[in-house]
Amino acid sequence: MVTKGKRITKLRNTINKEWSSHYFKFISDNPSKHWNWYFISSNPNITWKNIEDNPDTRWTWSCISANPNITWKIIHDNPDKPWNWNGISQNPNITMEIIRTNPGKPWNWWSISSNPNITWEIIIDNPDKPWNWWSISQNPNITMEFINDNPDKSWHWLSISWNPNITIEIINDNPDKPWNWSCISRNPNITWKNIKDNPDKHWNWWFISRNPNITWKNIKDNPDKPWYWSCISSNPNITWEIIKANPDKPWDWSCISANPNLTWEIIKDNHDKEWDWEQISMNPNITMDIIRDNPEKPWDWKYISRNPFTKEKEQFLNRKYREYMAAYKIQQWCLSIILSPHYKIGRTLIDRKYKELFA
Repeated sequence: MVTKGKRITKLRNTINKEWSSHYFKFISDNPSKHWNWYFISSNPNITWKNIEDNPDTRWTWSCISANPNITWKIIHDNPDKPWNWNGISQNPNITMEIIRTNPGKPWNWWSISSNPNITWEIIIDNPDKPWNWWSISQNPNITMEFINDNPDKSWHWLSISWNPNITIEIINDNPDKPWNWSCISRNPNITWKNIKDNPDKHWNWWFISRNPNITWKNIKDNPDKPWYWSCISSNPNITWEIIKANPDKPWDWSCISANPNLTWEIIKDNHDKEWDWEQISMNPNITMDIIRDNPEKPWDWKYISRNPFTKEKEQFLNRKYREYMAAYKIQQWCLSIILSPHYKIGRTLIDRKYKELFA
């Protein structure tokens, strides 16, 4: 019997394959465009099937090697391909077990050191490996406890300062450490309260201006701060309503073009603005249909090559899930009737089966 979990996994895999085919068809349907195959090879919408089915395409193998859709099995089963071991070493599908059982491969330890699968236990258990401490210092698996317990290691404090495991409490509890406040400013844990409570620190306002924890209220209530309006313009907390309501601000239209809140409707309704079409081409809210339906726009195909089409993928997956659920419910409803003695069709089928077995 197929369990619900297996059914969902199979469905997810099927829909993801359909999405990948849909994405690559868009590329195939536009062969004359100036595609950038370096970026396409890195694009998370590319799968091994796309690569296998298009062997004459100008793939960039260093990017394919690091692509999260490439598994160790694919690499192992295709030894004739020009794999790039720097890319493979940073591929999130690579584990220490794979590295350990393949010691003859030209692993890149700089890349392995920043691989999200590398834990402190792995590092400690393999002291003979040429670990790169700059990469380890920013590894999200590293905590302050590990750092304090191993003062003899060549820790890199710029990297530690922006490590997502580092909080302002940790920083305040360890004032003797050579913290870098410019890097702390880009740490995703930093809030406006942290900044306000530490006015004597050397904050980097370029990073703070783009920090997703910074709100329009923080900016508006603190006009004396050295804000960077280019960074504010791309900050995900900045909406079109805010921009419209504050025309006197020195907005950067190139950065607004990259803002994740920007929609095609906004662009269409404000054609007089100084839009940056490179940034629009890469904006995840732009869909393939929008590009296809507006060929007169100055699209930049290099940047389209980088676009993950996040919004369109989400819409595609949701639509396919709904189609599946509708078909599944109809199927279950039909079965409930066919197999039920309360309905004529059910009684007929049961009677027929009975006669086949016992007549």
